Amino acid sequence: MFSRQSLNAKSGLQPPPADSRLDTPPPPIPENAPVDGESPIGTTPHSVIGQDLKILGGGLRLISEGNLTVDGIVEGDVLGANVVIGRHGHVNGLVHGETVSIQGHVSGTVRAVDVTLKNGASVEAEVHHNTLSLEMGANFEGRSRRYMERGELIPDLVRAAQEASTEGSLNQPAGPTPLTS
Repeated sequence: MFSRQSLNAKSGLQPPPADSRLDTPPPPIPENAPVDGESPIGTTPHSVIGQDLKILGGGLRLISEGNLTVDGIVEGDVLGANVVIGRHGHVNGLVHGETVSIQGHVSGTVRAVDVTLKNGASVEAEVHHNTLSLEMGANFEGRSRRYMERGELIPDLVRAAQEASTEGSLNQPAGPTPLTS
């Protein structure tokens, strides 16, 4: 049988004396260290749907009050302050944010003040925007509608979250109704 003494004796390792641990002060906390619940990247939280994640469901609505990156598959609506559909991302539904950048695949509707379709993007959608940028190598098939008033395109994420929680409690599927302030 093994015992603690035989292991310590064989390895030559001994625990530090109890008094020595009390003499060492804890390391200082940096001034810019994040507070619990705060993002280390900045003041805006960042959420990520990774490549290995598939989110499927009728009437599904993902809402982030911060930045949201989708590199997985989402069958439903995606709303965030700034939304990025990564190279491996696939969204079938509404993509709504103040800014939307797409490098993956989107089918449905895109609503944002600034929409960017990057090289490799494949978009089959109705795009509602104030500014629309297409990089060389982006594929876009659908309709584009320009809004002169930016406020019409900014999502009201607090209201969207409240409505989603109300709809969820009533078990009613949510439609792709854009939520603007």
